[in-house]
Amino acid sequence: MMAFALYRILEPRECDDKGLDVQRLARFLQRTPGSVALKIWNIAAYDVNRQARGLAGMKHGSKMDARIWEWYAAEPDNFMAECLTLLENALLQADESTSTLTPLAPDRHSSLESATKLLLAGKTPDGKERMATTLQRVNQSYFRNSLLQNYRNTCCMTGIQIPSLLVASHIKPWKASTPSEKTAAANGLLLNAFHDRAFDQGLITIDDDYRVVVNHGRVKHSEINDKWIYSFEGHAITLPSINLPSHEFIEYHHKHIFLADAA
Repeated sequence: MMAFALYRILEPRECDDKGLDVQRLARFLQRTPGSVALKIWNIAAYDVNRQARGLAGMKHGSKMDARIWEWYAAEPDNFMAECLTLLENALLQADESTSTLTPLAPDRHSSLESATKLLLAGKTPDGKERMATTLQRVNQSYFRNSLLQNYRNTCCMTGIQIPSLLVASHIKPWKASTPSEKTAAANGLLLNAFHDRAFDQGLITIDDDYRVVVNHGRVKHSEINDKWIYSFEGHAITLPSINLPSHEFIEYHHKHIFLADAA
């Protein structure tokens, strides 16, 4: 369960035996970092958001690796909360029993969602509110990591490849989605920040053929609007390697976001 929590929190590059949080958990478990990393990737082998890429662990891994995903599917938030609590306690004990690990390289620190920063930084808000905030951040981090991999770190509309400018956009909005829909890669587009905002506000959408559609009733023609919005109309987005955007979510966005102010 603790390895599952780390997998959901960390970027893929942090899940190897050189990752600081992998090393910390290994010390708590009195295992090698390599064995913890292998457990993480065996668990990842059952992740529907990455299975089709063939990035699997051992074919004959523990049956528990598959069961973990079944438990998560049954009660996503409750199960994730339990995993995070176990991980938090483990990392605290690891820090108390050993000296602070020395970073091996600057990139061994997660830019945002290191388990240390995510779970232990700050002590407010407390209780259920704090856990709800943590769960949301974990889910958003996992969702973003999934889309970055699926779309090869490239905006599906413009081709921009600057990660800091890319946003993991939900097709069916976060607030309207079920726990499983919130983290489903098929419910996402990787967009640059500008077009993410336009998509979120229903100024643009995509059709069933994955072509960009502009909301003519809300976007006036002008030299700038034509350049940054209308020039993409009718163009197909670049599709991800796996987990194509779901037509069910596209229909929801078209009906409830894109056409929300029509009439």
